[in-house]
Amino acid sequence: MTVVGTLTHELGHYSISKILGYNASINYQSSSYWDNDFNKYLSDTYEKYENEILNNTDFPGKEEYLEKVRKYETDTFWIILAGPLETILTGTIGLLLLFVFRKKYITPQKVHLIAWATIFISLFWLRQVANLFMAVMSLLISGKPSQRGDEMRLANYLDINIWTIQIITGLIGIGVLVIVLRLLPKAILLTFLISGLVGGILGYYLWLIKFGPLIMP
Repeated sequence: MTVVGTLTHELGHYSISKILGYNASINYQSSSYWDNDFNKYLSDTYEKYENEILNNTDFPGKEEYLEKVRKYETDTFWIILAGPLETILTGTIGLLLLFVFRKKYITPQKVHLIAWATIFISLFWLRQVANLFMAVMSLLISGKPSQRGDEMRLANYLDINIWTIQIITGLIGIGVLVIVLRLLPKAILLTFLISGLVGGILGYYLWLIKFGPLIMP
């Protein structure tokens, strides 16, 4: 599920990039997008009118330049948003399905395969918890949070406190985990927690470190 969650998240970024007309690529842990024509236009314009751009004074084609830059910034926002949105929507759908099937497929004696599938999909929300944890650890270790995550970048685009989206979605993710744990039979809770932790760490190592770079470089 670590592999599936990572790739579907990046597929969210990739898909919106393509829909918006950009060239795009995806690998084992990230996606990228570009527009060669726009990059050349931006480079040529900056080379000609560097002083005017830096000092915000008039130059020929300024309105067209500003319009293209604004469009690119807006597109960037939607592309960044698409990754977390895909993960959150998938997790939410899984949680809704879990509520629909819980009485039929979760009993004190057994959790059926269909219920496990909805549980694993629901726990796509744990990405938000993991990101919040990593941001806090970065803050404690280096004195400042890493701002490379999608949630931090989105907050910057919206001009709000960089922690806002990260904390809100992280707390919701914790809430989803609590709901899942309350629905499971108590006899398997410890096994579930231990295997989930081990599986998550193994998934991270095997995909993001060991095999992912070889399979999808």
